[in-house]
Amino acid sequence: MPEHMTSPQSADASASTTGFPLLTRNSLHAAMFGLIAGIDGLGTSVAFAALIFSGGLSQGFGTGVSVMLLSSVILAVYVSLRSRYATSVAQVQETTIAILASAVTAATGAMAAANADEKVSTAFAILGASTLATGVFCYLSGRFRLGALVRFLPYPVVAGFLAGSGWLLLEGALMMVTNADTPFDMAQSFRDPAVLGLMLPSILFALAMAASVRLSPSPLAPPILMLVSIALFYLCLWAADLPVETARASGWLPDLSGPGGLQLPSPLAIIREADWMAVLSVLPMLVSVPLIAMAGLLLNTSALELAAGRDIDANAELKTTGQANIVVGLLGGASGFTGLSITLLARRLGVTGRSTGIATAAVMAMALPFATALAAGVPLLLAAGLMMMLGGELLYDWALATRRTLPRLEWAVVLAIVLSMMAFGFMTGMAAGLICSVVTFVFNYARLPVIRLAASGHNRRSSNDRSAAASHLLNENGHRIHILELQNYLFFGTMEQIVGAVRRRFAEGGAPRFLILDFRNVSGADSAAVAGFSKIFNMAAVERVEITLSALPPAVRHLLKPAIEDSCHCGAISVAVDLDHALEACEEQLLGASKSTHEPEDIALQLGRALGPHPRLADLVSVMERVECRAGEKFISAGEEADDIFVVGSGSVKVQVTLANGRPLRLRGMTAGAVLGEVAFYLGGARTADVIVERHATLFKLTRYVLEKLETQDPELAVLAHRLFARALAERLTIANRLTMLVNG
Repeated sequence: MPEHMTSPQSADASASTTGFPLLTRNSLHAAMFGLIAGIDGLGTSVAFAALIFSGGLSQGFGTGVSVMLLSSVILAVYVSLRSRYATSVAQVQETTIAILASAVTAATGAMAAANADEKVSTAFAILGASTLATGVFCYLSGRFRLGALVRFLPYPVVAGFLAGSGWLLLEGALMMVTNADTPFDMAQSFRDPAVLGLMLPSILFALAMAASVRLSPSPLAPPILMLVSIALFYLCLWAADLPVETARASGWLPDLSGPGGLQLPSPLAIIREADWMAVLSVLPMLVSVPLIAMAGLLLNTSALELAAGRDIDANAELKTTGQANIVVGLLGGASGFTGLSITLLARRLGVTGRSTGIATAAVMAMALPFATALAAGVPLLLAAGLMMMLGGELLYDWALATRRTLPRLEWAVVLAIVLSMMAFGFMTGMAAGLICSVVTFVFNYARLPVIRLAASGHNRRSSNDRSAAASHLLNENGHRIHILELQNYLFFGTMEQIVGAVRRRFAEGGAPRFLILDFRNVSGADSAAVAGFSKIFNMAAVERVEITLSALPPAVRHLLKPAIEDSCHCGAISVAVDLDHALEACEEQLLGASKSTHEPEDIALQLGRALGPHPRLADLVSVMERVECRAGEKFISAGEEADDIFVVGSGSVKVQVTLANGRPLRLRGMTAGAVLGEVAFYLGGARTADVIVERHATLFKLTRYVLEKLETQDPELAVLAHRLFARALAERLTIANRLTMLVNG
């Protein structure tokens, strides 16, 4: 009796009177679940065997049932004992069975001169080889932690393969019922009353099973429906006074030959009798089995993580599943992995721990000695109906239900794969899937923006602090510098974005004087990107635009070297270590062309340009200390008290920090007219960086002591000094705001 149907008080009373511990009750629940899962496993084993071993392979049906059932037993036991998720229940899965059935049909169909034993051995060779390949592939993927690789397969392609597997199951079920080998023969057989008499009950059973799965909350509904259907079948035979052998001869029951009981193929007989050339002929189909199995396992693992609310090591599951499939493959069995629905069913029934898989395997193991006899008694309409239900579920879940979650283009990929399988077979469908995978990847990647930021020299400036006059000129002429910050991988699908952006900029109000292409965030490029950059170089040469390539990765630089060399004779192309140096070089050229920005040696005139005319400027200069510094001299060190503010009179200095690895990193450069050290001075903290002279510099220093003295004795002069420093802060803030607005806009 389920635990939720017994009150805690009565349960305790029962335990105390009978002496059974709680473990016994849990074992009874596990046994009940094992009975449900075992009946389900037996039914699917019969259905899977009937799907593969039908028509000319019917001689192997009994052996096929035994192999399928034994495969499920091994998978359930091994995975339950080794899985990181103890409640896992592994099964032979319908997704790979559909592909294998198609492969077996294709391989044996070409063996016109072979006898039945050779065809059956070839079928088991295909099963065993694919399962061994699945086991090795999954184990190695888990061993080297490559489980995430399958996630690179686009989701629509995975969905298309799974939906296509559903169609293969439906097609196989219809061929099982009609005993036809081609869709044309199948259509012709629909006019046969005997075929319709078997098909209609199969469809009704499939619909009833689908309804029981989707509508009934009880996990007992599907197995009870299977048992009731078998009972109704035999009741109808009794009511019609129709002998069982007559029903078997009419195709309502499997026609099994050979001894009853457990029938397993001999591995040596498989190796000796199988047509290995026929096996190799379907190798492309077999290659897809490990991929689909691995994708299915990882999808189920992800779903179980959500249901259980904890992480499951996908690579460990791959290793465990791989080992189990290697054992199964050596027996010529079918591949499988953790089933999502059956594992979630165990959770719903409150059964946890490794007893779920053990109990499931135990029930199926008890059926093993009677596998052939049980298979002989299961009506074919149940096997066909179960295949129709499983195939219909896959088609609905992956081809129809995904319409609500996938964009139209991705859903069209799913339909394209399914329709290709329907019209031209599995091989064409698989090829369509691979093509769609490549096209989808290229299309989606090409849509990613490779231009991280497009800016002008007006709102993107170098780190150099300049005088007011120089900043004013750069503000007016900043549009003559155009910057494109590139990102991601550059290839033929994304280069047109860059070429188009350059073409549009050149057409809008005239070409700039400088074009900077920054590669700092570029991960790589292919040879097709060279043609795109050659177009840009040629356009720049025609418009007399100088190009600077900044932060070029070595591999990309090597790739572009021929294009740079070919274009240098018609246009100026230079390379900068980073974007800041590229901007600095362009700004220097703009400033060098204007004599109005050359700063005079007289510091009072420089201050006048920054603050405007003022009668006290000479007095402000007089309270500052003049300091001469040679190139390479460090006059500010990180960690010092910030008691001084400097104004650069001439020359240039740089602000830099030392990284943890000892490498110096330049933060800013400062030229004549720039104010230095005011932030730390006003905050009252220590210096955060070193300041080193780049070119012989004349500096004017105002100490904290002098400024505080001015605030009490000469407030007018103190206000003038504060105005100078506030202006410097405001200019830096303005430049930062422009860049922020550009990035966020």
